[in-house]
Amino acid sequence: MTPAVPSADLPASLAWWLVLALLLALGWLAHGWRRARDAQRQCEALARTARAERAELIEGIETLSEAYSMFDADDRLLIYNQAFARLYPASAPHWRPGMRYEDLLRGIIAAGEVTPAIGQEEAWLAERMQMHRAPGEPWLQELPGNRWVRIYERQTASGGTIGIRADVTELVRTQQALQTSQAQLRAIISTAGVAIVTTDAEGRMRSANPAALRLFGYELDEMLGQDVAMLMDEPERSTHGHYLLRFRQGQGGQLMGRAREFNALHKSGRPLTVQLSVSEVRSEAEQLFVAVISDLTERKRFEIELQHANEQLLRLSTTDALTELANRRLLMQRLEDEWRRGLRTGAPLSLLLVDVDYFKLYNDHYGHQAGDDALVAVASVLRNSANRPADLVARYGGEEFVLLLAQTDTEGARAVATRCRELLAGLALAHELSPLGGGLLTLSIGMVSGVPYRGSSASQWLAQADLALYQAKSQGRDRAVVAPVFSEA
Repeated sequence: MTPAVPSADLPASLAWWLVLALLLALGWLAHGWRRARDAQRQCEALARTARAERAELIEGIETLSEAYSMFDADDRLLIYNQAFARLYPASAPHWRPGMRYEDLLRGIIAAGEVTPAIGQEEAWLAERMQMHRAPGEPWLQELPGNRWVRIYERQTASGGTIGIRADVTELVRTQQALQTSQAQLRAIISTAGVAIVTTDAEGRMRSANPAALRLFGYELDEMLGQDVAMLMDEPERSTHGHYLLRFRQGQGGQLMGRAREFNALHKSGRPLTVQLSVSEVRSEAEQLFVAVISDLTERKRFEIELQHANEQLLRLSTTDALTELANRRLLMQRLEDEWRRGLRTGAPLSLLLVDVDYFKLYNDHYGHQAGDDALVAVASVLRNSANRPADLVARYGGEEFVLLLAQTDTEGARAVATRCRELLAGLALAHELSPLGGGLLTLSIGMVSGVPYRGSSASQWLAQADLALYQAKSQGRDRAVVAPVFSEA
């Protein structure tokens, strides 16, 4: 029997299958590599997108004038803008992402950057943490130097916290000044030599100063709530009720704003001849009348005291304390008035938004007192540059000023802008750190001129001036630029 011989086709077939299997494996490996490569590219694209979005977010919050901060659900710092850091310059260099809010607060307290916390650090911290965990209404926080911020905090859907801090120093200082003025006015009223009586719309007495008590001989509780007619002699007593009725119907008012002789009556029955002046004080809640009563011999004294008090109140409410220019409140009122006048008459209107170049560097180098002196000098320059009776020069905020020029076209505005810069240059106020190289304090000015038209607004006008100012700064500063939207053809 012949032995079996192995087939020569078997190894070749096996090799072919091995090659085929190897090719399949290589194909799967190549496919897997391509998928991994694609996945890596997608991850890199997502990472780039995330970085770009974060950069846009950071850029966005940096444009905010308010201080912004955000903490995650574990109360750890995620992001903040430089406006937030500028509020707390001593502790800000130590802030890091991931830092706990409580640790951030402790750093601020340790640096003495929150005035109310000084001397009661732990109690203040505990109260502040409670407010942070359950945000409610905005609250005021005092910083050193009588600076103030209003803090708004809100929780996000994910449990984090967003905080906004708005600098309200000017507002609070104005309120403080008004409160002081009101206290002074109350002191003036209580010590005035003239009688001052306040009544409601029905003629019932609501208040009376000591001079009124002396003049009419009553105690205060004998007057409050009683009809003011009890102080009058005939014929005024009999006609007073009818006069009030006619006044409410819009038919009276002969006493409003005018001083006249009046027949009054002392508690003892002794007749008095007084001088009476009545003013109406109307608010959303109520209508009051303030009667100022004096013996004829006291009239001049009363007029001087009242005029001084009124001027002081008006000055505090409409004037910037440092520069004695109009403040922002008066500016906005006048801008709206001139805007409406331009709509009615077709007269041109110009507005100049002025910024002191690199003023922060000036302040940091020369000190805040020198900075204040420089602002006063700039204010004087602007006032001398726009000195027509209808012109208004106002401090807009910080180192920014506004010149409102009624009935002034583009060429007139250019002339005023040139005069501003020339007069300041004539003062030769040194600014050694100015990047402009001249070593002097300079101005950048954004101008808008034209005739107000329907469909536009005063706020848009101001925004155009701000845009022009931005362009002046972008072009190198120390120049005046006209907003193109409102430029005359």
